[in-house]
Amino acid sequence: MSIKAFFAVVFFLIFPVVNSQEEYVIDWDIDGQSFEDFVLKAESQFPVKFFYNDEWVKNLTLGRYGNRPVLTQVLETLLRRDSIYCYVNKSGNIILTKGFKIKIAEEEMADSSRYIPGIDYSGTEELNSGGGNLVLDIGNPADRNRSGNITLSGTIINRDTREPVAGVTVYIPKLSAGTISNAFGFYSMNIPRGNYSVRFTFIGMKERTVDLNLFGPGELNLEMTGVLIPLKEAVITAEKDITLQRLEVGVEKINIKSFRLMPTSMGESDITKSVLLIPGVHSVGEGSAGFNVRGGSTDQNLILLYGAPVYNSSHFFGFFSAVNPDIIKDVTLFKGGIPARYGGRLSSVLDIIPRDGNRREFNGNAGISPVTTHFVVEGPLKKDTLYYLIAGRTTYSNWILGIIENPALRNSRASFYDLNARIAYDIGRNNKIDFSTYYSNDSFRLNSDSTYNYQNNITSLRWRHFFSSRFFSSFIVNNSFYRYNISSLRVPQEAFSLTHRVNSSGLKADFNLFNGRHEINFGSDINRYDIMPGNYLPADDSSIVIPSSVERQRAIETALYVEDKYIVTNYLSINAGLRVASFFAMGPQTVLIYDPSYPRSVSSVTDTIKFGRLKNYKTYSGPELRLSANFRLNDNSSVKLNYNRTYQYLHLLSNTISISPSDIWKLSDFNLKPQSCDQYAAGYYRMLNKNKIEASAEIYYKRINNMADFKGGTDLVMNQYVERDLINVYGKAYGLELLVKKPEGRIRWSFSYTYSRVLIRSKGSFDEERINSGKWFPANFDRPHDLILTFNYLYSRRVSFSANYNFSSGRPVTYPISFFTIGDIVLTNYSERNKYRLPFYSRFDLAVKVSGDLKSKRIAHPYWIFSVYNVTGRENVYSVYFKNVRNTVRGYYLSVFGRPIPSISFNFDF
Repeated sequence: MSIKAFFAVVFFLIFPVVNSQEEYVIDWDIDGQSFEDFVLKAESQFPVKFFYNDEWVKNLTLGRYGNRPVLTQVLETLLRRDSIYCYVNKSGNIILTKGFKIKIAEEEMADSSRYIPGIDYSGTEELNSGGGNLVLDIGNPADRNRSGNITLSGTIINRDTREPVAGVTVYIPKLSAGTISNAFGFYSMNIPRGNYSVRFTFIGMKERTVDLNLFGPGELNLEMTGVLIPLKEAVITAEKDITLQRLEVGVEKINIKSFRLMPTSMGESDITKSVLLIPGVHSVGEGSAGFNVRGGSTDQNLILLYGAPVYNSSHFFGFFSAVNPDIIKDVTLFKGGIPARYGGRLSSVLDIIPRDGNRREFNGNAGISPVTTHFVVEGPLKKDTLYYLIAGRTTYSNWILGIIENPALRNSRASFYDLNARIAYDIGRNNKIDFSTYYSNDSFRLNSDSTYNYQNNITSLRWRHFFSSRFFSSFIVNNSFYRYNISSLRVPQEAFSLTHRVNSSGLKADFNLFNGRHEINFGSDINRYDIMPGNYLPADDSSIVIPSSVERQRAIETALYVEDKYIVTNYLSINAGLRVASFFAMGPQTVLIYDPSYPRSVSSVTDTIKFGRLKNYKTYSGPELRLSANFRLNDNSSVKLNYNRTYQYLHLLSNTISISPSDIWKLSDFNLKPQSCDQYAAGYYRMLNKNKIEASAEIYYKRINNMADFKGGTDLVMNQYVERDLINVYGKAYGLELLVKKPEGRIRWSFSYTYSRVLIRSKGSFDEERINSGKWFPANFDRPHDLILTFNYLYSRRVSFSANYNFSSGRPVTYPISFFTIGDIVLTNYSERNKYRLPFYSRFDLAVKVSGDLKSKRIAHPYWIFSVYNVTGRENVYSVYFKNVRNTVRGYYLSVFGRPIPSISFNFDF
């Protein structure tokens, strides 16, 4: 039986057909009319819809069939000579089949049935490949002419792994309307009754199309399957149809398939490096940890894994992301338009959604590069019910350091490893639970005996409950732990161990309700913080180091939120949200009261107050308003507006240019106020060249209050009264972000340019609290110009090429301008802070991915990735240091990568 025959059989098994009892009389001249024109005329005159293969009828022309012929008679006479048969079901659908007849099903759906609930047409993947789409009726045909909109909803899952698929585009070209499935794979649309073709698309999965006769409300559940890159140009992307539909300004979904093809510095795909390719995102320099978003500092980014915050986002001096790319299913960066369900950070949210694990069969992946090795295994313990995922990475870079000629590097050591594990259990249809854990460890020693060691540890338990097909919830209990330790054993009498620790626990409840044109999200969360700023202890019994510690800090942060995504019309959508957060600083704590008439110092302390355990000694709270509007100008363009108000109660105290593992996390308290930010943004978005090219322009302005800066020469380590060295500063950031990209096809490319400024200003009451005399000056991460070009060429299913080019302005620096001597002491006179700039940054990278045999029956599918980082060998300046040589100040450039860095990695899926 042919594919077409199979399609027709399935159609008639699902939707019973009967010979139409109503005769449609043709009252126009059809002699010489092409079959295609005849169909268009018939569909406009009668309540019918034709389904057929164009190849069957492309040469058919109608003749004379008597006076006022009947539609079915004309079709039977015309098509019989080509062995084409037609049937008409009770809904008026006319189906043509070639080479066979189909028996008419006798059992009909009861007239009292309002709609077909939960239509789930799994197992019909072959239908789309045969040239035709599945045709479905939802609702009672008697309601065809009723007025008003109805709701179409459903759930989308991965056919192979049984995981819900988030981010699927559900699009109806006839209405130019669409939506995106949420984290549960659920979608909902409020549309008029009618006949539609509904497209389901997602990056890396096969497109599905359903021809839908929608007479009443109902559910359409769908299974989607992964797809290999074909030899011909037929690559599907889920983003192009929905770019105009998104409400928020500055929301970016990262293409997981594409980021694995990116050139790498050491043979390892890195999600952080992908984030740096987004307009408005950059770092302070090569190999630095963290990233800056629209003028925000690195600690103003909330990075979520398993729903818990990640306090240190990098491995190996910032060259690797802390998150294993093998576990990632979906990544979304909110650099503007932050939904009300997120809080606690000012600039952005990077929400990393990990994979659940394969529910149906065991499989995995492993790979090795010159620096790292990694693996992931997943599969069911009980098919479709109990399943797991385990992934790990480690490095063996010490052998590279050992062969370097430089003695300082040869005597250094550096390594890391991390482990992810998840187990999930589906308790029936409406309840699902999963337990996840993450552990990482970094250790390094740089030409000395001092060893730096830091760990991240996350545990998370999640319960998802589905009250109905349009109302569901998620409850998460998590703990995130970060710790670093610096130790030295070289001199036994001075051996020490210095520790800093952050421990936070959270409970979060989220609810999602779909009601017609409204998508309502509401919930609450509570977080408990416990921070040990510093603990300095002797390393062993032979050490004479005097133990000391900085007083611990504790706090509770609570929040309630609600937001409503309301589709006002097909051309206007609004998202309004409100988040009310409260912060309670808790004892035991000793609070110093300073005389406001003098700078904070030991001599200006007027009182000391001790608060007992669980006593609240300071409270902060405030509403956070989130507003977004999307104006669809036409089918190809839209304008979006956005306003965000956010608060941040946790601060990272760092007096270095790039964040380091030894920086100090500190809570807001009696003397340190929370940061706040107001962001205004607007964007224009347009689809070009038949929707193959996306173009956008976004502008933004941010105003930041109560940022923390430091007096010159401040030492943060074991600083018992750090508030004496803090300076309250204000910031403003503004910029323009331009992006043009072609995200589909064998050749894909993107061009982005960002102009941005980040300026800060101190408003202290005393001279020692004013930086640069209270004038505006550029922040450390102010880089006005940023240009990024990317290129991907999918030569075949087995070979692909990719390239990146980055150009950006140099960051600000402070230079010593003179030395002077007082007695025997040599002192340095510095310029105004950040008065000068480093040279511009430029880097070009290349990569080639080569896959082995793609036969499906092979046990393993290997592939190689060859890449060259910094192809041109440019010595990009990371920093400048100075020496006084014979009473002459000399400056020296420091580059991290001053030559091309080739790498190769071997991976295989099994």
